[in-house]
Amino acid sequence: MTGTNGEAYSSYSDDELIFKAKNGDASAFDALHVRYLKKILNYVNRIVSDFQKAEEITQETFLQVYRHLETYQPCGKLSSWIFKIATNLSKNELRSQRRKKYLGISLYTKLVTDESESELIDVIPDESDLPNNKAEMNELSKIIERAIQALPLKYREVMLVCEVYGYSYQEASEILNCSRANIGIRLCRARRKIKKIINASEDMAPYLHKFNLADNTLASHHI
Repeated sequence: MTGTNGEAYSSYSDDELIFKAKNGDASAFDALHVRYLKKILNYVNRIVSDFQKAEEITQETFLQVYRHLETYQPCGKLSSWIFKIATNLSKNELRSQRRKKYLGISLYTKLVTDESESELIDVIPDESDLPNNKAEMNELSKIIERAIQALPLKYREVMLVCEVYGYSYQEASEILNCSRANIGIRLCRARRKIKKIINASEDMAPYLHKFNLADNTLASHHI
């Protein structure tokens, strides 16, 4: 959707757009599609690690949103509903690929849980300790991104939903179809695993003299 209509619809809230779409306004649905397309595509790609497949899943996500417009009942954020559909479709794809051994066993390998407490902010350095060089910062971002991608699915998805996309525990529980308590547990374990992966990474060697990953934080680092 482009031009004047697109600009007009860009000022509408999600609830207003879904109301119009449910009443047959195709342009309102187009506006929702434009609003969430990149976010959903990026999210799905980071789950399935296959951009072409992510494009297919994203297309199917919006087809399902459209098909279920009439039965949709707002009981939370519209975006949570869209992300939930995308999550379910992505998991279906991973199950299919798992049977074909497409992704390899590492994604599904059970890992021993370290019960000691730590936070993601304990893994990434404080802003004052981050590299000043743009190239180094880009490299650090790539290392952190690879660490997230190395997580088993149930930890990777909660990291993406909560830490990257900023959903609350309640919203994440709706998207991922598990309890708030489970979200908290998975997120805590995901943060610990991220810390282990980064500390064990040979790629981190050039940066370790700049900060101590065990002591500093990375609350300011944008993943």
